[in-house]
Amino acid sequence: MEYSVNPRLVKFTLGLFLTCLIVFILVIARDFLVPIAWALLISLASLRFLERIHNKFKIRWGLLILIHLFLLMLITLGIFIFLFSEVRQIIINSPELDEKIMVIDQAMKSWLSHFGVNTEEMFNLRSLSKRLSDFSQFLFQVVGNVGQVVGDIFLTLLYSFFILFYKDILGRFLQMRFADVDRLQKIQNIVNNSLSIISAYLAGTLIMTALLGVLIYIFLLFLGIKYAIFWAVFAAILNLIPYIGNAIALVALAGYAFLSKDGMWYPILAIAALMFCNMIQENILRPLIVGDRLSLNALTVFLSVIVGSIIWGVSGMIIFIPIAVIPIAGIIKIILESKESTRPYSLFFGEPKSP
Repeated sequence: MEYSVNPRLVKFTLGLFLTCLIVFILVIARDFLVPIAWALLISLASLRFLERIHNKFKIRWGLLILIHLFLLMLITLGIFIFLFSEVRQIIINSPELDEKIMVIDQAMKSWLSHFGVNTEEMFNLRSLSKRLSDFSQFLFQVVGNVGQVVGDIFLTLLYSFFILFYKDILGRFLQMRFADVDRLQKIQNIVNNSLSIISAYLAGTLIMTALLGVLIYIFLLFLGIKYAIFWAVFAAILNLIPYIGNAIALVALAGYAFLSKDGMWYPILAIAALMFCNMIQENILRPLIVGDRLSLNALTVFLSVIVGSIIWGVSGMIIFIPIAVIPIAGIIKIILESKESTRPYSLFFGEPKSP
Protein backbone atom coordinates (compact mmCIF):
# COMPACT_ATOMS: atom_id res chain seq x y z
CA MET A 1 0.00 0.00 0.00
CA GLU A 2 1.48 3.34 -1.08
CA TYR A 3 1.24 6.53 0.96
CA SER A 4 1.45 9.96 -0.65
CA VAL A 5 3.12 12.79 1.23
CA ASN A 6 1.45 16.18 1.18
CA PRO A 7 4.23 18.71 0.42
CA ARG A 8 2.28 21.57 1.99
CA LEU A 9 1.90 19.61 5.21
CA VAL A 10 5.62 18.87 5.22
CA LYS A 11 6.48 22.55 4.72
CA PHE A 12 4.05 23.59 7.44
CA THR A 13 5.43 21.02 9.88
CA LEU A 14 9.00 22.01 9.11
CA GLY A 15 8.17 25.70 9.52
CA LEU A 16 6.40 25.05 12.82
CA PHE A 17 9.36 23.01 14.08
CA LEU A 18 11.85 25.73 13.11
CA THR A 19 9.70 28.40 14.78
CA CYS A 20 9.51 26.40 18.02
CA LEU A 21 13.25 25.78 17.87
CA ILE A 22 14.00 29.49 17.42
CA VAL A 23 11.70 30.44 20.32
CA PHE A 24 13.31 27.77 22.50
CA ILE A 25 16.79 29.11 21.71
CA LEU A 26 15.67 32.69 22.40
CA VAL A 27 14.32 31.68 25.82
CA ILE A 28 17.27 29.48 26.84
CA ALA A 29 19.94 31.93 25.63
CA ARG A 30 18.14 34.98 27.02
CA ASP A 31 21.00 36.22 29.22
CA PHE A 32 23.38 36.03 26.28
CA LEU A 33 21.11 37.38 23.53
CA VAL A 34 19.41 40.30 25.31
CA PRO A 35 22.59 42.42 25.63
CA ILE A 36 23.41 41.69 21.98
CA ALA A 37 19.89 42.71 20.95
CA TRP A 38 20.14 45.96 22.92
CA ALA A 39 23.56 46.56 21.36
CA LEU A 40 22.11 46.05 17.89
CA LEU A 41 19.30 48.46 18.74
CA ILE A 42 21.76 51.11 19.95
CA SER A 43 24.00 50.60 16.92
CA LEU A 44 21.18 50.95 14.41
CA ALA A 45 19.90 54.09 16.14
CA SER A 46 23.39 55.66 16.22
CA LEU A 47 24.82 54.57 12.86
CA ARG A 48 23.64 57.38 10.57
CA PHE A 49 24.28 60.05 13.20
CA LEU A 50 27.85 58.87 13.80
CA GLU A 51 28.52 58.66 10.07
CA ARG A 52 27.48 62.29 9.62
CA ILE A 53 29.69 63.40 12.52
CA HIS A 54 32.58 61.34 11.13
CA ASN A 55 32.29 62.81 7.63
CA LYS A 56 31.94 66.38 8.89
CA PHE A 57 34.63 66.55 11.58
CA LYS A 58 36.96 63.76 10.32
CA ILE A 59 37.23 62.19 13.77
CA ARG A 60 38.70 58.70 13.86
CA TRP A 61 35.88 56.16 13.72
CA GLY A 62 36.97 54.14 16.77
CA LEU A 63 37.47 57.26 18.92
CA LEU A 64 34.11 58.65 17.85
CA ILE A 65 32.36 55.41 18.84
CA LEU A 66 34.07 55.41 22.26
CA ILE A 67 33.03 59.01 22.97
CA HIS A 68 29.47 58.31 21.87
CA LEU A 69 29.11 55.15 23.98
CA PHE A 70 30.69 56.78 27.04
CA LEU A 71 28.20 59.67 26.90
CA LEU A 72 25.40 57.17 26.36
CA MET A 73 26.47 55.20 29.45
CA LEU A 74 26.48 58.38 31.57
CA ILE A 75 23.00 59.32 30.33
CA THR A 76 21.64 55.82 30.98
CA LEU A 77 23.03 55.63 34.51
CA GLY A 78 21.78 59.15 35.19
CA ILE A 79 18.23 58.22 34.14
CA PHE A 80 18.25 55.08 36.31
CA ILE A 81 19.54 56.94 39.36
CA PHE A 82 17.04 59.75 38.82
CA LEU A 83 14.03 57.44 38.51
CA PHE A 84 14.80 55.33 41.57
CA SER A 85 15.71 58.33 43.72
CA GLU A 86 12.45 60.03 42.73
CA VAL A 87 10.44 56.92 43.62
CA ARG A 88 12.06 56.89 47.03
CA GLN A 89 11.39 60.60 47.56
CA ILE A 90 7.73 60.20 46.56
CA ILE A 91 7.21 57.39 49.05
CA ILE A 92 9.17 58.90 51.95
CA ASN A 93 8.29 62.60 51.61
CA SER A 94 4.54 62.27 50.93
CA PRO A 95 2.80 62.08 54.32
CA GLU A 96 -0.44 63.24 52.68
CA LEU A 97 -0.59 59.87 50.95
CA ASP A 98 -0.84 58.14 54.34
CA GLU A 99 -3.62 60.49 55.41
CA LYS A 100 -5.56 59.95 52.19
CA ILE A 101 -5.11 56.20 52.45
CA MET A 102 -6.47 56.23 56.04
CA VAL A 103 -9.51 58.25 54.93
CA ILE A 104 -10.21 55.81 52.10
CA ASP A 105 -9.71 52.92 54.51
CA GLN A 106 -12.28 54.25 56.98
CA ALA A 107 -14.76 55.14 54.21
CA MET A 108 -14.47 51.69 52.66
CA LYS A 109 -14.95 49.95 56.01
CA SER A 110 -17.98 52.09 56.79
CA TRP A 111 -19.53 51.42 53.40
CA LEU A 112 -18.90 47.65 53.57
CA SER A 113 -20.26 47.40 57.12
CA HIS A 114 -23.71 48.40 55.82
CA PHE A 115 -23.73 45.18 53.81
CA GLY A 116 -22.71 43.02 56.75
CA VAL A 117 -19.15 42.49 55.51
CA ASN A 118 -16.56 41.73 58.21
CA THR A 119 -14.04 44.48 57.47
CA GLU A 120 -11.53 43.18 60.01
CA GLU A 121 -10.71 40.35 57.63
CA MET A 122 -10.44 42.68 54.64
CA PHE A 123 -7.23 44.14 53.30
CA ASN A 124 -6.16 47.02 55.54
CA LEU A 125 -5.22 49.98 53.35
CA ARG A 126 -3.24 51.57 56.16
CA SER A 127 -0.63 48.92 55.64
CA LEU A 128 -0.16 50.12 52.07
CA SER A 129 2.25 52.81 53.18
CA LYS A 130 4.48 50.24 54.85
CA ARG A 131 4.18 47.96 51.83
CA LEU A 132 5.23 50.83 49.55
CA SER A 133 8.14 51.61 51.85
CA ASP A 134 9.26 47.97 51.80
CA PHE A 135 8.92 47.98 48.02
CA SER A 136 11.07 51.10 47.83
CA GLN A 137 13.76 49.42 49.91
CA PHE A 138 13.55 46.39 47.63
CA LEU A 139 14.07 48.61 44.58
CA PHE A 140 17.13 50.17 46.11
CA GLN A 141 18.51 46.77 47.00
CA VAL A 142 18.18 45.86 43.34
CA VAL A 143 19.80 49.09 42.24
CA GLY A 144 22.34 48.71 45.01
CA ASN A 145 23.79 45.78 43.18
CA VAL A 146 25.76 48.27 41.13
CA GLY A 147 28.22 45.73 39.87
CA GLN A 148 25.63 43.68 38.02
CA VAL A 149 23.77 46.69 36.59
CA VAL A 150 26.92 48.43 35.42
CA GLY A 151 28.26 45.12 34.14
CA ASP A 152 25.18 44.55 31.96
CA ILE A 153 25.33 48.11 30.64
CA PHE A 154 29.06 47.83 29.98
CA LEU A 155 28.60 44.51 28.16
CA THR A 156 25.86 46.00 25.98
CA LEU A 157 28.00 49.01 25.12
CA LEU A 158 30.95 46.73 24.37
CA TYR A 159 28.85 44.78 21.89
CA SER A 160 27.71 48.08 20.41
CA PHE A 161 31.32 49.15 19.90
CA PHE A 162 32.18 46.00 17.97
CA ILE A 163 29.00 46.17 15.85
CA LEU A 164 29.68 49.79 14.90
CA PHE A 165 33.43 49.34 14.46
CA TYR A 166 33.05 46.35 12.12
CA LYS A 167 30.02 47.69 10.26
CA ASP A 168 31.73 47.27 6.86
CA ILE A 169 32.05 43.49 7.23
CA LEU A 170 28.51 42.96 5.94
CA GLY A 171 29.27 44.87 2.74
CA ARG A 172 32.47 42.90 2.14
CA PHE A 173 30.65 39.63 2.77
CA LEU A 174 28.03 40.49 0.16
CA GLN A 175 30.75 41.36 -2.37
CA MET A 176 32.51 38.04 -1.81
CA ARG A 177 29.29 36.02 -1.69
CA PHE A 178 27.62 37.29 -4.88
CA ALA A 179 29.67 37.50 -8.05
CA ASP A 180 26.80 38.75 -10.20
CA VAL A 181 27.07 42.55 -10.20
CA ASP A 182 23.37 43.17 -10.82
CA ARG A 183 22.26 40.80 -8.10
CA LEU A 184 24.85 42.23 -5.71
CA GLN A 185 23.60 45.75 -6.41
CA LYS A 186 19.99 44.76 -5.71
CA ILE A 187 20.91 43.06 -2.43
CA GLN A 188 23.05 46.02 -1.36
CA ASN A 189 20.19 48.39 -2.11
CA ILE A 190 17.79 46.28 -0.04
CA VAL A 191 20.23 46.11 2.89
CA ASN A 192 21.05 49.83 2.75
CA ASN A 193 17.41 50.84 2.49
CA SER A 194 16.46 48.55 5.38
CA LEU A 195 19.25 49.91 7.58
CA SER A 196 18.36 53.49 6.69
CA ILE A 197 14.67 52.97 7.44
CA ILE A 198 15.27 51.19 10.75
CA SER A 199 17.95 53.70 11.80
CA ALA A 200 15.68 56.63 10.95
CA TYR A 201 12.80 54.97 12.80
CA LEU A 202 14.85 54.42 15.96
CA ALA A 203 16.40 57.90 15.95
CA GLY A 204 12.99 59.46 15.27
CA THR A 205 11.42 57.44 18.08
CA LEU A 206 14.02 58.73 20.54
CA ILE A 207 13.41 62.34 19.46
CA MET A 208 9.66 61.82 19.63
CA THR A 209 9.94 60.31 23.12
CA ALA A 210 11.94 63.31 24.35
CA LEU A 211 9.40 65.76 22.93
CA LEU A 212 6.55 63.76 24.45
CA GLY A 213 8.23 63.95 27.86
CA VAL A 214 8.50 67.74 27.56
CA LEU A 215 4.81 68.02 26.63
CA ILE A 216 3.70 65.84 29.54
CA TYR A 217 5.91 67.82 31.94
CA ILE A 218 4.35 71.13 30.84
CA PHE A 219 0.79 69.84 31.30
CA LEU A 220 1.50 68.26 34.71
CA LEU A 221 3.28 71.40 35.86
CA PHE A 222 0.22 73.41 34.84
CA LEU A 223 -2.03 71.04 36.84
CA GLY A 224 0.20 71.36 39.90
CA ILE A 225 1.07 67.65 40.11
CA LYS A 226 4.08 67.11 42.37
CA TYR A 227 7.18 65.45 40.93
CA ALA A 228 6.01 66.41 37.44
CA ILE A 229 9.41 65.82 35.88
CA PHE A 230 9.51 62.27 37.26
CA TRP A 231 6.07 61.43 35.90
CA ALA A 232 6.96 62.98 32.56
CA VAL A 233 10.11 60.86 32.24
CA PHE A 234 8.26 57.81 33.54
CA ALA A 235 5.41 58.16 31.01
CA ALA A 236 7.78 58.93 28.12
CA ILE A 237 9.87 55.82 28.79
CA LEU A 238 6.78 53.62 29.11
CA ASN A 239 5.58 55.04 25.81
CA LEU A 240 8.34 53.01 24.15
CA ILE A 241 6.16 49.95 24.89
CA PRO A 242 3.25 50.24 22.43
CA TYR A 243 -0.27 50.22 23.91
CA ILE A 244 0.65 48.54 27.20
CA GLY A 245 3.08 51.26 28.30
CA ASN A 246 0.54 54.04 27.90
CA ALA A 247 -2.06 52.11 29.89
CA ILE A 248 0.40 51.56 32.77
CA ALA A 249 1.37 55.25 32.78
CA LEU A 250 -2.29 56.32 32.81
CA VAL A 251 -3.16 54.10 35.79
CA ALA A 252 -0.06 55.07 37.78
CA LEU A 253 -0.44 58.81 37.18
CA ALA A 254 -4.19 58.77 37.89
CA GLY A 255 -3.61 56.84 41.13
CA TYR A 256 -0.96 59.28 42.33
CA ALA A 257 -3.08 62.32 41.40
CA PHE A 258 -6.04 60.82 43.28
CA LEU A 259 -3.98 60.17 46.42
CA SER A 260 -2.01 63.43 46.40
CA LYS A 261 -4.83 65.85 45.45
CA ASP A 262 -8.31 66.56 46.76
CA GLY A 263 -11.20 65.88 44.44
CA MET A 264 -11.68 63.77 41.35
CA TRP A 265 -10.88 66.50 38.85
CA TYR A 266 -7.10 66.14 39.22
CA PRO A 267 -6.87 62.46 38.20
CA ILE A 268 -9.37 63.09 35.38
CA LEU A 269 -7.38 66.08 34.12
CA ALA A 270 -4.11 64.16 34.47
CA ILE A 271 -5.52 61.31 32.35
CA ALA A 272 -6.90 63.82 29.83
CA ALA A 273 -3.51 65.57 29.62
CA LEU A 274 -1.67 62.30 29.04
CA MET A 275 -4.16 61.20 26.39
CA PHE A 276 -3.95 64.60 24.68
CA CYS A 277 -0.13 64.37 24.59
CA ASN A 278 -0.42 60.89 23.05
CA MET A 279 -2.80 62.28 20.41
CA ILE A 280 -0.29 64.98 19.55
CA GLN A 281 2.40 62.34 19.30
CA GLU A 282 0.43 60.03 17.00
CA ASN A 283 -1.12 62.69 14.75
CA ILE A 284 1.61 65.36 14.59
CA LEU A 285 4.99 64.21 15.93
CA ARG A 286 5.04 60.69 14.47
CA PRO A 287 4.15 61.70 10.88
CA LEU A 288 6.67 64.56 10.95
CA ILE A 289 9.58 62.76 12.63
CA VAL A 290 9.14 59.05 11.91
CA GLY A 291 6.91 59.10 8.83
CA ASP A 292 4.68 56.35 7.50
CA ARG A 293 7.29 54.10 5.90
CA LEU A 294 6.96 51.64 8.77
CA SER A 295 3.18 51.50 9.04
CA LEU A 296 2.54 48.16 10.72
CA ASN A 297 -0.82 46.69 11.47
CA ALA A 298 -1.89 47.44 15.04
CA LEU A 299 -2.64 43.75 15.63
CA THR A 300 0.89 42.84 14.48
CA VAL A 301 2.42 45.39 16.86
CA PHE A 302 0.27 44.29 19.81
CA LEU A 303 1.02 40.60 19.28
CA SER A 304 4.72 41.43 18.97
CA VAL A 305 4.64 43.17 22.34
CA ILE A 306 2.93 40.18 23.96
CA VAL A 307 5.30 37.63 22.40
CA GLY A 308 8.32 39.79 23.27
CA SER A 309 7.21 40.04 26.90
CA ILE A 310 6.80 36.25 27.11
CA ILE A 311 10.24 35.55 25.65
CA TRP A 312 12.42 38.40 26.97
CA GLY A 313 10.25 40.30 29.46
CA VAL A 314 10.36 44.10 29.38
CA SER A 315 13.38 44.07 27.06
CA GLY A 316 11.44 41.99 24.57
CA MET A 317 8.50 44.39 24.64
CA ILE A 318 10.80 47.20 23.51
CA ILE A 319 13.33 45.36 21.34
CA PHE A 320 11.18 43.01 19.28
CA ILE A 321 9.44 45.65 17.17
CA PRO A 322 12.47 47.56 15.76
CA ILE A 323 14.95 44.70 15.36
CA ALA A 324 12.65 41.77 14.61
CA VAL A 325 9.11 42.68 13.67
CA ILE A 326 9.90 45.55 11.28
CA PRO A 327 12.41 43.69 9.08
CA ILE A 328 10.68 40.29 9.31
CA ALA A 329 7.20 41.71 8.70
CA GLY A 330 8.55 43.78 5.82
CA ILE A 331 10.17 40.74 4.22
CA ILE A 332 7.07 38.58 4.71
CA LYS A 333 4.89 41.32 3.25
CA ILE A 334 7.10 41.63 0.17
CA ILE A 335 7.07 37.84 -0.34
CA LEU A 336 3.29 37.64 0.02
CA GLU A 337 2.74 40.56 -2.35
CA SER A 338 4.96 38.97 -5.01
CA LYS A 339 2.40 36.22 -5.75
CA GLU A 340 -1.19 36.69 -6.74
CA SER A 341 -2.38 33.74 -4.65
CA THR A 342 -0.81 35.02 -1.41
CA ARG A 343 -1.32 38.76 -1.93
CA PRO A 344 -4.48 38.98 0.24
CA TYR A 345 -2.49 37.70 3.26
CA SER A 346 -0.18 40.74 3.07
CA LEU A 347 -3.04 42.85 4.43
CA PHE A 348 -2.39 41.40 7.88
CA PHE A 349 1.07 43.06 8.00
CA GLY A 350 0.15 46.63 7.08
CA GLU A 351 -2.40 49.30 7.79
CA PRO A 352 -5.51 48.95 5.63
CA LYS A 353 -5.92 51.55 2.91
CA SER A 354 -9.19 53.17 1.93
CA PRO A 355 -10.64 51.69 -1.26
